[in-house]
Amino acid sequence: MTTAALQLDFKRAPASRARWIGWLLLAAAVPAVILTSEAYSRAAQSWELAQSRNAHLQGRLQADSPRRAAAPPDAATLAAIRRANAVIDQLSVPWADLFDAVEAADARGLGVLSLTPNARDRSLRLAGEARSMAELLAYVERMAAQPALRQVHLLGYSTAVRDGVSVVSFTLAATWRQP
Repeated sequence: MTTAALQLDFKRAPASRARWIGWLLLAAAVPAVILTSEAYSRAAQSWELAQSRNAHLQGRLQADSPRRAAAPPDAATLAAIRRANAVIDQLSVPWADLFDAVEAADARGLGVLSLTPNARDRSLRLAGEARSMAELLAYVERMAAQPALRQVHLLGYSTAVRDGVSVVSFTLAATWRQP
């Protein structure tokens, strides 16, 4: 078997339809590019005109608006702000946690008369009465053992006789932990 020799001729121009189709596509693309570039140019000019108009209107708006200096609040406004802050502080007190801690300390033989929290420094004052000093000291220890409270200490106490019964009035102070 013999193979035929390969004949390559690089000089001869291709005579096919593909050549004419390429020229037609190029001829159609040139006007499309020209039309697209003109549309882009018009859109860019329109955008610049809108931007300059916007800048002009912004300048007029700022020039026309009166400039007011902020006046310091008067005493009534400051008092209202302080009252509102006090209400916010009272609302931010973790009442449930505080009541749970006081109840968990088991106030046997004691009467808790008042519970006054201060939300700003997370402090707590508790006033009450006990039948004896031993019961009071045991209560202070139980309060100090509560996980929600810390720095529990006895601020003061006084003894009095009421209806023939000795009563120890006391005040405790504590701080509560952040939840």
